Amino acid sequence: MAIGLSNHEVYPRVVRCGVPQTVSIVPVGNIAKFNDEWVYNVDLVPTECSEQTYIEHERVTETIKVKPENGIITFTYTFEEEQEWAILLAPEIYPTSIRKYSLYSVLDDLYERTPYKGDLHAHSNASDGNEEGTIVAANYRKNGFDFFALTDHHKYQPSVDTIEFFKDLPIDFKIFPGEEIHLKGYYIHTVNFGGKSSVNEYYNADPDARHEEIKKLSEELDVPNGINKLEYAYRKWIADEIHKRDGFAIIAHPFWIWKDEFHMRPKMVDYLLEKGHYDAMEIVSGVSPHETNLQTAFYNEQRAKGRKIAIVGSSDCHGTDPACFFNNSKSIVFAKDLEYDSVCSAIKDLYTVAVETRPNEEPRVYGPFRLVKYARFLLKNYFPMHDEMCFEEGRLMKEYIRGDRDAKELLKLMQGRTKRLTDKLLK
Repeated sequence: MAIGLSNHEVYPRVVRCGVPQTVSIVPVGNIAKFNDEWVYNVDLVPTECSEQTYIEHERVTETIKVKPENGIITFTYTFEEEQEWAILLAPEIYPTSIRKYSLYSVLDDLYERTPYKGDLHAHSNASDGNEEGTIVAANYRKNGFDFFALTDHHKYQPSVDTIEFFKDLPIDFKIFPGEEIHLKGYYIHTVNFGGKSSVNEYYNADPDARHEEIKKLSEELDVPNGINKLEYAYRKWIADEIHKRDGFAIIAHPFWIWKDEFHMRPKMVDYLLEKGHYDAMEIVSGVSPHETNLQTAFYNEQRAKGRKIAIVGSSDCHGTDPACFFNNSKSIVFAKDLEYDSVCSAIKDLYTVAVETRPNEEPRVYGPFRLVKYARFLLKNYFPMHDEMCFEEGRLMKEYIRGDRDAKELLKLMQGRTKRLTDKLLK
């Protein structure tokens, strides 16, 4: 059986369930055109309604007979249920010469959303990363990201400076402000994604006064055994301060092992999630497979308890060259657009998966089963084309940083290309 996408493209690759959808299989080049004189059988095979059983039941594979026009095959069909479909195509006169394509049918709530690839936790050389924030941003776009946040240790301003640098550039890439919060004398890592000002700066302006404030709060708390009151008070205070700034509070790499100890005690993570102080938790975060395994297992246990846990995948990137390291951990957020409120709402409403990619291995996708299935389809059938579009934009962003006078005009010509591709493939 031949896989057809080397010579043909399928539009769209994602369709809406339950209503008639028109699908085209389009040749790439004249040699791949279908013969207008032939009749072709199009078998539509739903992957979740298996016929591979000894128990007799209704046939689920449907065959449509099609004659091409101008070398293009077009058919209309109502795809039922949310699932992946195999399209098996063969001319009637050569029934064993089968080409295979795929598409995915989704329910309305997903059809109205766009999958955006992002990273909510990354560093520049303003803290302990390798490159300037502008270079980090360009490398993210070059590697197929739709958005990212620069979240330097102790510092908020580098993210603002990076956004400011690119503000007049016509790009389809979103850069959000942020910081990783470390408070003087307290080894606490928390991501402030998108906040309008800095929690680090507010604390460090008068750390003694802030400490006394938090210490007083801790003395009024009633917490379970095994929960350090002062640590809990600090973590609650940080989340509250992020929210005061309209930011999104993320528990960073909870089971990262530093000096033979977890960054956070499992009891503390459990209690913070129980209390709902944080908006999301990193379950894939640029740490080792051992630590990632613990974080994902913890997430699954939380879900088994009946808790709604919003998750993200973040790289905690400290360098974007070579590309494979920072590209190992990411989020796919199914949002209605790329504005800050839409991204945050999508994560809170559990429309996110965390993706872990390691060299020479299949990607691992974590999250709700429904979204994992869909995301895996997209990683194979959508993102490779999307990422090719992003590559050139990211390359021109780097040329702009280097002072190339033509880069801005070339980017202006390219603006909107990724959206047009997305609309073509997914709408």
